[in-house]
Amino acid sequence: MENKFTFLPDIPYGEHERHKVDIYIPEKPTSQKGAILFIHGGGWHDGDKKIHNKDAEYFCNRGYICASMNYRFVSEKLSVFNELDDITSAIEELKIKCAEYGFDIEKLILSGGSAGAHLALLYAYTRRDEASVTPVAVGAYCPPVNCAKPDFLMGISGEFQEWKHEILSKCCGVTVNKENLLSEQSQNALERISPEKYVSENSVPTAVFAGVEDELIPFGHIKEFVALLNEKGAKNDFVVYEKSGHALDKDPEAAQKAKEIIKNYAEVYFAEG
Repeated sequence: MENKFTFLPDIPYGEHERHKVDIYIPEKPTSQKGAILFIHGGGWHDGDKKIHNKDAEYFCNRGYICASMNYRFVSEKLSVFNELDDITSAIEELKIKCAEYGFDIEKLILSGGSAGAHLALLYAYTRRDEASVTPVAVGAYCPPVNCAKPDFLMGISGEFQEWKHEILSKCCGVTVNKENLLSEQSQNALERISPEKYVSENSVPTAVFAGVEDELIPFGHIKEFVALLNEKGAKNDFVVYEKSGHALDKDPEAAQKAKEIIKNYAEVYFAEG
């Protein structure tokens, strides 16, 4: 199964210190037109691309060009929309580097966990037409899908979580707190960064992987999101991790099934057109 690959670490795609992407080029590519881009989690304000090293190696060893990117963290000056801009820039650099190795990539699968899954969904649903490589599918692990719902803002416990409100305020660019979280301004701002808002019959094929015991993302949100995908007629796959929380670390069979679904997406959607 081993497929030797060329590893290109820390390729800059912009001027910020976080503008780095790791690229994996297989010696014997299964597809010369597609790539898989991993986007790390960390609550939009933390994390590193290294967490997806093994994922990238797994798919690269099966012949798929892979990449894993860092991006700027949200702050008083940077929102989720700036992180989406970073994805656009990383994709452009990925396309350039692949061309240097003789590959003209045209299709992309986006994948990530938690905040990375949120960004993958939001990008594929809202910026597909501007990407230099077209997103054709998403593999989303425990994604926040509706940032405006009170039980996401307050937490499963129903208790006020100041840290979450501070981060989400940076994410959406509007101050959200205990007093105004249900105001029209806050709700509109949070809905704008919610992937669920953009689901349509034209949404790219979406694989969702979620833990029943997730302590951060209410499992009910995920079920409603998948139900909406089905209602809109959007192609999707749903894998439930029955024993796992947010880390998705207690269901090895489900984890393997998730990888097989992403691999199947690559086989099918990279070959089309």
